[in-house]
Amino acid sequence: MRPMKNFVLALAAAGCLFASSAPVNASVIWGNSASSGNVNLEAFDVSGGTPVLVAQFLVPNLTARSDNGRGVALLGNTIYYTTANSGNIYVTNTISHADLGILVNTGFPGIANVSTDGTFIYANSYQSSTGIINKYNTSGVLVGTVTVGPGFFGRDGFEVQNNPNLDGGATTFISNRGDLTSPYDVYKADGTLLVSAFINPAANGFGTAQTGIAYDGNHYFVSQIFGNELLEYSGTGAFIGVKNLAGIPNPFTGRVLEDLSAVGNTVDNPPPTPNVPEPATLTMLGLGAIILGWRRRKLAL
Repeated sequence: MRPMKNFVLALAAAGCLFASSAPVNASVIWGNSASSGNVNLEAFDVSGGTPVLVAQFLVPNLTARSDNGRGVALLGNTIYYTTANSGNIYVTNTISHADLGILVNTGFPGIANVSTDGTFIYANSYQSSTGIINKYNTSGVLVGTVTVGPGFFGRDGFEVQNNPNLDGGATTFISNRGDLTSPYDVYKADGTLLVSAFINPAANGFGTAQTGIAYDGNHYFVSQIFGNELLEYSGTGAFIGVKNLAGIPNPFTGRVLEDLSAVGNTVDNPPPTPNVPEPATLTMLGLGAIILGWRRRKLAL
């Protein structure tokens, strides 16, 4: 009987080992480069010391591809992206990369950035200084507007967020002050200023040439657009370090990440549940349970 008992114990231990070694969710940051022609989207796992390329592809809509890349927003596996000279919000998928059409033509002459709270899509004009953000549902219907702070021309860093360190975790906006112009201020959902210069790369020695910003539910990532790197900040706005992307080539164009996005930015746009057992793990655990059941039944006879 002892060999079978030892086998069962070893199998159970192996099952625990497999379950504990299931991959933890990575922090994946998506970006859209300011490129004239060959507009492309990229995703980087920035959870470790060195960023790792997760995805890299030309946008599927040929009209958008021939334009100049700007905005990107992730809602689960759905990607919304925009260009500098069109009012269209285009749609694709993180897995299939298929052309899923146009969500809406906003009427803007161009869209610098696009963001989502998990329910609605937000976009503002790249070529005006109104500060007006349009709010659409996922069917492309305009459901409201909000004016976010003074109307700085061409702001190109904007994110919707639920940060527990800001306004009790309520929905807030974070935005820079114009084209290539930091710092990043935080606004309440009604557009009034909450925190001035919450993230200020210039105070960390990086000048003002920053654009997109993404919040993954824990940290912020800011595009150092001409440095081919991301600046990382804590949820309280403290500078953490630099994620250098120079070791990851882009075969389509020079990388100049204009807008950034990540899931986890709001409670309605969460990342997948962590540590879900892989199929092989489930099979191993199931086999162990069957053998244990057989063992108990035999001992009862």
